[in-house]
Amino acid sequence: MAKISLNKRIEATKLHERTGAPLAGPEVTIPFGALVESMGRDRDREKFRYLGEPYSVRRETFLEATRPDEAAASAAAPAVAPALVESGPSTAPGAKEAKLKFERLDAGVYAVARAKVPGGWLVACGTGVTFYPDPGHEWDGSSLE
Repeated sequence: MAKISLNKRIEATKLHERTGAPLAGPEVTIPFGALVESMGRDRDREKFRYLGEPYSVRRETFLEATRPDEAAASAAAPAVAPALVESGPSTAPGAKEAKLKFERLDAGVYAVARAKVPGGWLVACGTGVTFYPDPGHEWDGSSLE
């Protein structure tokens, strides 16, 4: 079975491994970006596997979360809305306005950019941002393979 990436998080019901019956308890949150394998349709619900465990969710919810054109639309959006992100007004006399200068990285269908900061890089992907420690700023923006 092909693995499909979720373009948004969903709440799903865990299923019994052998019988496929819904288990008692709260619904489980399957995170954005999770890789799932479809197991087929059961009435108005879609069954799928996440981390080897079976789950079920409303079919409309599953289709909405796995629709490829949703992911393509978000990837086509700019990685960081403004090219320069400015801080609020400074209260210190003579202080400069802080700016982040992002450069786009070629990451296929993903919109990724990085900004050089003290001690490493700020890496933005969509609306998420993370810090990559690299004190010498040696990372050229490419992956190892």
